[in-house]
Amino acid sequence: MPGPQLRMPDLSEPHRYQHRPPQRPSHLPKRLTPPPERVGPPDLSLFLYAGLVLLVILVILAIPYAIGYLFSVVRL
Repeated sequence: MPGPQLRMPDLSEPHRYQHRPPQRPSHLPKRLTPPPERVGPPDLSLFLYAGLVLLVILVILAIPYAIGYLFSVVRL
């Protein structure tokens, strides 16, 4: 007994819902004024400075451990 016949979809024609322009929902009134201006991106320079300060603190704290590790490697 042969298995069920499977039909592949016809991909030669574009899908009927593709490339349609966006449409405003019919229950909303038409916009008579342009949309408001978008605000610019936030200023994230404070985070940059905070990250640099944390990096400097980390490097300052890591230097004594790195020197101690190098001395322990040289002694072996």
